[in-house]
Amino acid sequence: MTALPMPARYHTIILPQAASDLTEICTRIEQDSPQNAALVAQRLLDAIDSLELLPHRYKVHEHRTDPTKRVHSMPVSSFIIYYRIDDASTTVRVLHVRHGVRRQPRHFR
Repeated sequence: MTALPMPARYHTIILPQAASDLTEICTRIEQDSPQNAALVAQRLLDAIDSLELLPHRYKVHEHRTDPTKRVHSMPVSSFIIYYRIDDASTTVRVLHVRHGVRRQPRHFR
């Protein structure tokens, strides 16, 4: 019996705008419920960490001819995490974290 190869493990980077989004989300939740802010933050960070394996499993949000410019979106509770995958460097770059009812980014840099 032959063992299947392990999928590549990706390095996850939270870009400054996504870090700012996370801080803003937690600050807003903390005003009404400090304990929930910590739970939401942990859930979002765990979801981001899960992108280390099989980041392609979530849908492509924005198609581009250059695969490194495609944006994927991962739903997490009522939030959406937007990210790009660079297979050459096995890197996932988290671009934004938004609440699902907010207007989603029109363009990604």
